[in-house]
Amino acid sequence: SHELLNCEHRKTMAPNFSIPAGARLNAKFFSILFLVIIVISATLIGFSLKKLKSTEYGLEYDIWRKQLADAADNGGLHLGPVGFEFVKLPSTFISEDLKGECVSQEGLPVQFNIVFQYQIPPNTIREAVLKYRDYEKWRRVVIAAARRSVQHSCSDFIISSFQNKRSLIQQTMFDNLKSTLEGSGMNGNQSIYVLAISLQLVAVEIPIAYKAAVAEKQSAEEDIELAVNQRKQETTKAQTEFLAAKEGARKMIDTANNEANITLTQATLKAEEIQLSLETETEVIVGIKEMLNLSSEGVLSYLSSQVYENAAGIRVSSAEPARNSWKEEL
Repeated sequence: SHELLNCEHRKTMAPNFSIPAGARLNAKFFSILFLVIIVISATLIGFSLKKLKSTEYGLEYDIWRKQLADAADNGGLHLGPVGFEFVKLPSTFISEDLKGECVSQEGLPVQFNIVFQYQIPPNTIREAVLKYRDYEKWRRVVIAAARRSVQHSCSDFIISSFQNKRSLIQQTMFDNLKSTLEGSGMNGNQSIYVLAISLQLVAVEIPIAYKAAVAEKQSAEEDIELAVNQRKQETTKAQTEFLAAKEGARKMIDTANNEANITLTQATLKAEEIQLSLETETEVIVGIKEMLNLSSEGVLSYLSSQVYENAAGIRVSSAEPARNSWKEEL
């Protein structure tokens, strides 16, 4: 019993650490409030942070105050008003593939396929968003402007130019596209707030009937050119043959003239030689006649003797009244 009394005494003397019920309620309330504050803060921070890709521009839009930022942001994590949004646009070159039909200067349909590139300058994004609201609407306006530029370019060329002047047509399309997209006071075009980078004329198709007509025309032109060339060849050949014949005739005439001159010269020389021989012989006979004091008959007799002397074995047949001897005259 003594030990029982001591235990009861120790219980009576021990301190009391129990928390009042009101204090426990307050602590729980503040813990919940702190947790709510943390959750709300984290939520607000989450709604205040937005991320942009490295290939994007972002124009901050405050959905509560209905206000746009003055300048666009580049890629990265950005802090803004609670619940704000980004109007996002590409920061790299944008390529569009455009197909359709245009009309040539003569009114003939032409199928085309172009690819063009453009870029959005960051300093004009705010004006463009205020005018077009978002990128998709802006893009549709750019494509429509490009199609109009192509239509205008096609109407500047005749149908045959689409076959042999494609580089010039491509350059004209790009010039008109640049004027339309970037604005030109000279042409009355308003800027669409983009920069035209390049344009490629990928394909162009002219009407089949025209292609057939062009092929027939080219074939006819080739036939005409072939005939003209053949005519030139035949004319040249004929002229060559004529010149050759003319040259041959000239050579023949020159040869005949030379031979005639040679024959004439030979005859002249022969005649001169005969004449000289006769003159010499005459002088000799006259000299003999004078020296021997011969008559004409005596000279004949002398000549006959000379003939008989020089011509051995000569036989002479004569009939009366011809005389064979003139020795009495010697």
